[in-house]
This record gives sequence, structure tokens and C-alpha cells, in this order.
Amino acid sequence: MTGDRGVLTELGLHVVGRLDGGEHGALAVEDAAGTRHVLKLFTLGELDRLTVAIDVATQSRERGVPVPEPYVVGRTASHAYTLQRHCPGAVPDWFADPHARQLLQHWEAHVGGARGPRDWPERMVNALVHTELDVFVAHEPIRATGGAAADVLDEIEAVGRTADPSLLRDDDLMHADWHHRNHLADGETVTAVIDWENARPGDGRADLVLLNYWCDVYEGIGVDPTAARRVRSFTAELVEPAARRLLACYVALVQLWFVTSSRPERLEETIGRVTRHLAPLWR
Repeated sequence: MTGDRGVLTELGLHVVGRLDGGEHGALAVEDAAGTRHVLKLFTLGELDRLTVAIDVATQSRERGVPVPEPYVVGRTASHAYTLQRHCPGAVPDWFADPHARQLLQHWEAHVGGARGPRDWPERMVNALVHTELDVFVAHEPIRATGGAAADVLDEIEAVGRTADPSLLRDDDLMHADWHHRNHLADGETVTAVIDWENARPGDGRADLVLLNYWCDVYEGIGVDPTAARRVRSFTAELVEPAARRLLACYVALVQLWFVTSSRPERLEETIGRVTRHLAPLWR
């Protein structure tokens, strides 16, 4: 990341090491007192979005979700950033049933808990047909890829043209990347839910559909089948089919946009996953 050194100097931090995973180049850092934090850098243009996201994280902590504290957003002369306290635990290699049970309990704390914008249903439905960067969807890279990716996009756009926003909720706390590896655990105990930089008010059931997707993808190879069954049952019970149809389209679009714009080497694999695990929900 260009500019790391200047940001670190301005914030009075020094690097302990780079952290694995994530898309924002997270750094393990220490302040002058030796307290360890996690620093992520963003463009200045992302500051408003990050401010909303960290407010949602704070609201989640207030409702009992183990969100790092403090977890702040700020800016330097060159970057926006988030800085969160380093938490005990590690991302588990095996997503066990106790982890699933705790994440679903934490998800329940998000229902109806949001302060802030109430625009997510309309933005999400619009995103099924048109680029909507505020909810992390762009159609152009998918369309330009052609082939199977464009075929899936055609199906989603057709769903979107007749979609009803009233099927969706607008007052949940939505993490927006609620998957099986965005938490830390110490043994069977979840110690922190991490990576809140995309959070916003919206329909928290999108987080369930996303978690269900990744549990299905990795069942038996990183996800305990018992955990996957728990997540499937919970999602089926709480997300009615008409809403899940739209949310599956949305999750698929986010996955396809990400790989076509940032990880093209994963495109074939992602199309296969989307076709197996999400497309049956809208077809």
C-alpha cells in the first residue's frame, strides 16, 4: 500500500506485521504504549461510507455482539482508515457447530436495531438491474466478461425488473460480509466478529443468505457439516422464499462483480459455485 509509512507516522504507530486474508491489506500495529491494534487503509473518498459502517459496528456492540473496542474511523492527509483493538483468538481453520450457533445468536441481535439510512431495499432492487456501487454491485465488468457470467447476469436482471422492494427490510444492522471466516475464536468460543468496513443499515437476512452460501461451498472442507446444516435450517426458517430469491440474486452479483473486477482467475470457480448454490433460489 502506497503511503503506509506516512500514515503510520501521522498516527504514531509502528508495524508489527501484515495480517493474512482480507482485501484491505490489514496491518498489525502498536501505539507508543505498546497496545496492539489492526489498521486498514482506504481512499479519502470512502470516508463517509466507513463512518456509517463503523457506526453500525458500534450499534452491534451495544446490542451484545463481540465487536472490537475501540473501533474507530478517521482520516490522515492522504487516507481514510479504520483502527480497531487487537482481539484475542484467531480465525478458525474449521468452522465448527459451536461457532455457527454463536454467530447465529449474534445475528439475531441485529434485527430491527439500525439507526441511519432507510434506503437499502430500493438500492438493492435497483442493483439487480443497474450498477449500484453503494451496495457493492457493478454490472459492467460482469457483462464485459461474456459467456456464463453474462448469462447469469441476464437471469438476475430479469428478476430485478419485476422485483418488489417491499419484500425486503430496511432497519436491521447489516454486516454485509457475514461469512464463516469473519470472526475470531478461542477454541469453541467466538471472541470477536471482525471486518465491519462494509456494514450499513439494511436487511440483515442478506447476511444469512451469504453465510449459508459459504457454508454450502465449504461444507466438509472447512465447515463442519453439522454447522452447515444448522445455518441452512436457520436461514430457511427466517428468510421466506420470495425475499430469499432476491437476496440470492444480490449475493451472486456481489460475488461476480468482485471476481470479474479483482480476481479474474477465480471466475470459473465462482460461476460454478453461484450456479450450484444460489441460482436454484431464483430459477
